[in-house]
Amino acid sequence: MKLKVLASAITFALTLSGAAIAQQNDNLIVNPTFENKGLGWSYWFANIKSDQTHEGEYRGRIAQGRNHHISQEITIPESGYYDLSAFIISPGQDATLAITNLYDEILVRDKAKQSKKYKRNKLKHIPLEQGEQLKVWFSGSKRGGVSVDSVSLTKSDKNKKLNFNQIIQFSVQEQVGATNLNKKSKQIEFYVPFGTDLTRITIDNILVSSTSNVSLENGDTVDFTQPVRAVVTDLKGNKQRWTIKAIEKEKQVVVTSSNQKLQESFDWAIDKTRRFVMTGQHDLVNRDEFNNDGDGTADYIPSYWAGYFDRTAFYSRDFLHQASGAKIAGLDIENFSMFKTFAKHSTESRKWYTLWAVNFDGTPHTIDYKDDNWFVREVPAQFEFVEKAWQQYQWTGDKRYIEDEDLWRFYTKVLTDYIELHDDQDPNGIAEGYGGIFEGSATYNERGEFPIEAGDGIGSQYQATVAYSAMLEAREEYSEAAVWREKAQQLKTYFNEEWSIADPDKPLDNYVNIVQRDGFRMNDFGKENSWFMPMKRITEPGERNNRYLDFIAKNLGDGIGSTPEAPNNIEAYTYIPETYFPYNRNEEAWKWMQYIMDIKDEPHERPTQGTNGDYPEISFTFISNTIEGLMGIKPDAANHKVVTASHLTPDIGWLEVTQLPMGEHELTVRHDGLSKSTLTNDSNHNLDWEVWFYGDYPSLVVNGQTVRSQHKQVNGQQVSYVLVSVAAGDTSTVHK
Repeated sequence: MKLKVLASAITFALTLSGAAIAQQNDNLIVNPTFENKGLGWSYWFANIKSDQTHEGEYRGRIAQGRNHHISQEITIPESGYYDLSAFIISPGQDATLAITNLYDEILVRDKAKQSKKYKRNKLKHIPLEQGEQLKVWFSGSKRGGVSVDSVSLTKSDKNKKLNFNQIIQFSVQEQVGATNLNKKSKQIEFYVPFGTDLTRITIDNILVSSTSNVSLENGDTVDFTQPVRAVVTDLKGNKQRWTIKAIEKEKQVVVTSSNQKLQESFDWAIDKTRRFVMTGQHDLVNRDEFNNDGDGTADYIPSYWAGYFDRTAFYSRDFLHQASGAKIAGLDIENFSMFKTFAKHSTESRKWYTLWAVNFDGTPHTIDYKDDNWFVREVPAQFEFVEKAWQQYQWTGDKRYIEDEDLWRFYTKVLTDYIELHDDQDPNGIAEGYGGIFEGSATYNERGEFPIEAGDGIGSQYQATVAYSAMLEAREEYSEAAVWREKAQQLKTYFNEEWSIADPDKPLDNYVNIVQRDGFRMNDFGKENSWFMPMKRITEPGERNNRYLDFIAKNLGDGIGSTPEAPNNIEAYTYIPETYFPYNRNEEAWKWMQYIMDIKDEPHERPTQGTNGDYPEISFTFISNTIEGLMGIKPDAANHKVVTASHLTPDIGWLEVTQLPMGEHELTVRHDGLSKSTLTNDSNHNLDWEVWFYGDYPSLVVNGQTVRSQHKQVNGQQVSYVLVSVAAGDTSTVHK
């Protein structure tokens, strides 16, 4: 390959934002005093605090532990010597300030001074070259929390001539994620998707020092089945030998689309979920916003973050909402471990409630648990455990979800003894709450009244009953399954004909969403206890339900702050796509998926937990809302069946998912608008595919042959469908 001198001018476009910062302010650090609720920084077992600051309103605080850190990515706008400075309080001499690469590999560092008051710490005369992509990085101490404030990275007064001879940036066309470029070890690693042809990798960007040339160039196609040697040579003939390695990622679900925003958002969500996996780590327990350093450390069970990012816990409500996305992302081991843990925490002394929050080691998280009579609990979560466990069985075909003794006892107790023990204020077969969250809340809405019954509770109880009946059938207990199926229907009838009606003379009015202790029935907008009713499909399709969906949309407006009733917490909106997709109201559902992505980088309403996107529910549910919502994929892994129904909107021309795991199957599914669906069965088992198209179509075209379609009503919507048997390894296409 010919040698090529790369002009430093190439770097200008790549470092424009950094150069602009340098022109305005010598300090390259964005938000050096952690203002604006800490934006611009990344936190790991760390957060912002609004007390004991050195300057301004906030400081950064790193929890006890040397592996905890705060960092910020930077791009160097101009070559030269730089000084890194920060005011730090550290209880020990083991905290550090450093410059790292993008993978937290330390390039230069120094220990922070031990001090009970802020002391200025400096790393002086760091030689950095224009275009380098690095991190400013602060790590914690094993002796206690570390405070960081007033950070600066500025040109130093040292003017000794610098001679760089290195690779500054590197990427390939097939790459996913950032490049791990370590100038200290002269090694580069980059990741490509599973299945990439490593023999033909195309270099997209190789940037070297302005007076150097390199043995590779942009556009080269290179065989990366083995590490590749790149030689960088300066004007004096000095050589540096770099090793560049391609790493093929593990197989995982991949989404591509004509809508770039959708594709990029899905990629972000998949990558973000990986950050939240805590399996096998050893770290703090009982950490929260009031107990920043926790109560010691422990070995973590297979689990992932579900709840506030400044609490070392997985929360029942969040976990249950994240479980489908987690399964799609490949976290099967974690899902079963967490279901099992919650099941074991359901005990007679807790009146068959399970815990609300669990440490990553499986123990009660103490901010939400004091003793068996005083702990946070909310009625809907109890029932969602049954429903969501059934959904895991549908995705996985893993019989443990319907046969494991701990799980089966939990499901059965929830639908029998639990209801009986919590139905004494207005005995009607509906599980009740008894006040606030520590007494047992009837609703997920923690920002309103304290009813004894609520729409999200009864809706979740209905879906749990449906799921329990289906589990019994899967266990071949057919007579019991029929009994519980009838109970589910009776509950739905009771809801629509009695429970949900505030005024018998106005049967089309809004559904009752809460019942007070004195019997007063309200049918206003109650956030979760409103949208959970149509979401759980306890409402009967028709005019009343349609009007109620309009009522919900009106109260939500355009999101936070747009109406008096719109929730202030971003995670509340993650339920809204699931509320509208079942009724084929696709544009309303997609609106909220986009809204969530549009503000994911803004501060969360509780800024100590980070940005909106740092709240785990955001990424996990975007995954499930894409696959189960937009793509309408309904799995039945145990029976080798799947249903698909396109819910694409006009701005999404096509959407495809590959490497989608479903039990023993791996699927590729593509929708072209609302008119054509394609499925590839990448597995060793035949698959029955039920292909839905909303609307009334007498026939559909299957693999080029016109076939008479079947018809049914789904949530009040007319659906035309065909059944297609797709052999192992085959592809089938159905269109209108």
